Order: sequence, then structure tokens, then C-alpha cells
Amino acid sequence: MTAKPFVILYVEDNALVRESFAELLATADRLVVCVADGAGARAALREQNVDLLMTDINLPDGSGLDVAREALGQNPGLPVIVCSGGDLSDVARSLGPTAHPLRKPFELDELEALVERIARSAT
Repeated sequence: MTAKPFVILYVEDNALVRESFAELLATADRLVVCVADGAGARAALREQNVDLLMTDINLPDGSGLDVAREALGQNPGLPVIVCSGGDLSDVARSLGPTAHPLRKPFELDELEALVERIARSAT
């Protein structure tokens, strides 16, 4: 019997970025669910037990912040990573203690360290 994987919902409208980081983040212990927009994120949040929401701020159908707020409304303890090219410190603080800002462009090592820290604290 295998342990339940750590499920990451990754919301990113750029297909190349989404597919590249999803491939790099996936491990034997992690399942990465990828969607391209807010509607896809909302559907995935209804259908999956998500352990981490990672979302771009600018989505083709709205704001990743709205997705994050809705997800946190349903699950206040959900870890959230918000990504953007600008400074997101205030935005992350407004989402609460489980939110983490990640400024683009970011290094894979930086993302991996953050995801690993979140996954470890969730177990």
C-alpha cells in the first residue's frame, strides 16, 4: 500500500511554463494537477483533495487571487503559493499565514525548496 500523494494544483496560463514546472515538481510522492485558468482551478478544487495551490496572479479569465481567496474560504489551512513578476509580499499577507509569495522569474531550486518545506509541514 502506498501513501497518499501530496497533491499540488498548479494554475498557470502559459502552457510551456505549466508543463515544464509540472514535470519538474512531480515526484513519486507528489501529484501535480495542472490547469490553465480560474475556471479549471475551481473545478479541480471541487473534484480533488488539494494539499497545495500554486497560482499565477494574472489568468485569462480573472485573478489567481480570487481563486486563492475562494480556496482559502473553503479550506483556511490550505497552503497557497502566489506567483507574479511583481512584489507579492503584501498580497500574500492579505491571504493569511498559509500564503507564500514567489516572484517570477524564479529558479527551480527556489520553488523546490518552498514546495518541499510546505509538504514537510503538512505531514
